[in-house]
Amino acid sequence: MASSPLAKARTGFTRDLGVHGVPRARWLVLAWLCCAAVLLWLFRNELGALGFRDPDDAMRLQQVRDWLSGQPFLDVSQHRVNPPFGGPMHWSRIVDAPIAAMILILRPMVGSNLAEIVACSAVPLILLGALVWAVHCASAHVAGQPAAMLAPVLVLITPTILVQFGPLRIDHHGWQILMAAIALAGAMDPHARRGGVVAGTAMAVWLQISSEGLPYAALFAAILALRQWRDRDEVARFVAYALTLGGAALFLLAILRGMPPLVQAQCDALSAAYVWPLLAFAVVTPLSFHLAAASALGRFLAAGSGALAAAALFVITGRPCLTGDPFQALGPIAYKLWYLHVMEGRPIWEQGRSMTGLILLPPLAGLTGSLLAVRASQSAKARDRWLAVVLLLTGSTLIAMLVMRAMSVAHVLALPGLAWLMLRLFRRAQQQSATLPRVFASSAVALLTPAALCAIWIAVTASADDKAEKAATPAGECRSADALAPLRRLPRSTLFAPLDMGPDILIRTHHNVIGTAHHRNAAGITAVVEAFTAPPSRARDILSALNSGKGPDYLVTCGGLNEFRHYADEHPGSLASVLDKGATPAWLKPVKVQSTAALRVYRIMPPKS
Repeated sequence: MASSPLAKARTGFTRDLGVHGVPRARWLVLAWLCCAAVLLWLFRNELGALGFRDPDDAMRLQQVRDWLSGQPFLDVSQHRVNPPFGGPMHWSRIVDAPIAAMILILRPMVGSNLAEIVACSAVPLILLGALVWAVHCASAHVAGQPAAMLAPVLVLITPTILVQFGPLRIDHHGWQILMAAIALAGAMDPHARRGGVVAGTAMAVWLQISSEGLPYAALFAAILALRQWRDRDEVARFVAYALTLGGAALFLLAILRGMPPLVQAQCDALSAAYVWPLLAFAVVTPLSFHLAAASALGRFLAAGSGALAAAALFVITGRPCLTGDPFQALGPIAYKLWYLHVMEGRPIWEQGRSMTGLILLPPLAGLTGSLLAVRASQSAKARDRWLAVVLLLTGSTLIAMLVMRAMSVAHVLALPGLAWLMLRLFRRAQQQSATLPRVFASSAVALLTPAALCAIWIAVTASADDKAEKAATPAGECRSADALAPLRRLPRSTLFAPLDMGPDILIRTHHNVIGTAHHRNAAGITAVVEAFTAPPSRARDILSALNSGKGPDYLVTCGGLNEFRHYADEHPGSLASVLDKGATPAWLKPVKVQSTAALRVYRIMPPKS
């Protein structure tokens, strides 16, 4: 029977799109370049002044500046925070390296300022391009070439993913999402051993960047173990994953952090608490498979032996990490009044209705598509690949429900199933004989994109409170270069300021600060939170004890900052509340400044002898 005109048109369209060969890559590059151009246009007003929307991005630039200025490679502390002790940090040079490299290359040609602007704008967009390709590869392995063309396009129009890859978004979140996509591509690679190496390497890099990769490393290990139990051909992938994960994690930790983390148990980062169990997993797993029988039971016991060895060693090396939330080391004041208010780290049941939908809708749509793909699979191997996607997506969604900022990883893992579902529904819509139903049904498929799902949910659930929150003063207004310009005219000093202003004060002025919103500096965080929420007389005692008893020189506030508003509104009679009402304690002397924001600066008067 001859093919219908519609089928021929579809075949021609697929061929023209470059589903096979180099043209496919050209289309992906073109789509990425168009998205990058749009993002640069949207952020054009922030680029010149490095208007970071998140204080962590400003702190990342300060890390790079300090490194380029001669701070040792292994020293990632912030010495201008909480002087003279400094602010401990555990951030990775992996994230710093491409930013620093681009600045070094461009600085002789365009100067330091423009080099920083270009690096901070380009690096996140380059990572976005890598994510597009990783999602394409993963989708091609599991869902076929048509879905492999659609899934990267979905990446480029999904706000919950793009928010981590826009210009100036130079912190580590984009890296984590990229590593998840690369690990998925490795887990689905038709070459089992190569795929295990790719997935293990991606997870090792993720663990070096952030300990938030630990549950994902365990999730991938469990699912790869399940696949090899069902299919003997998958043994090579699982063994390669175990070897690479443990070996690469140890290697990266040694060269990027030095010896101390290899012998010290630190629960908030890759350290002795985790790396030695990972190495045990890497050593015991291949030995167990070498000794075990080739039966399904033997493979199950071999995989369990590696996991049991890792768990047993973790009980020894990571005992301090078994007793609750590591952030409780901040102390009760900072934990209650600061950490519990960082909503990106809180579970779904503490989020508003709008955020609940943003977290859940894309993964649920992707899970629906993946389950239907399992049912439609025509071979056992294809079915097992889709089952692995289902389990990975389910696990990542549960993690996102516990920690809101993890939703972007779940949304990326949802894309292969979502692309498969959209294509299946589009094909069925095209089979409609009547024109109007065919057009409307085909167009309705676009409502399944994550952007459409989230937009519809927000439109339905938006409340007066949500609208009021959107109308509030933008957080970046108090941290902009223009807002902080008056501080540059003060003599070099130590400033006492809200935590969220700290990183921008560091990059825009020559001053030191007492605290920033980075949890290892528990002393600085506690001092800032405790002083702003204490009565003025008590606050003065807290400030006098800082800086080795010298105390900070100036106190800085900004009425438009959400953090300061929280201190003032929820703690009547506190220092923040008094200052917010325009009153000034006797031990503070106002300093006249002209700022584009509600910036107030006070000279801290020394105690009378």
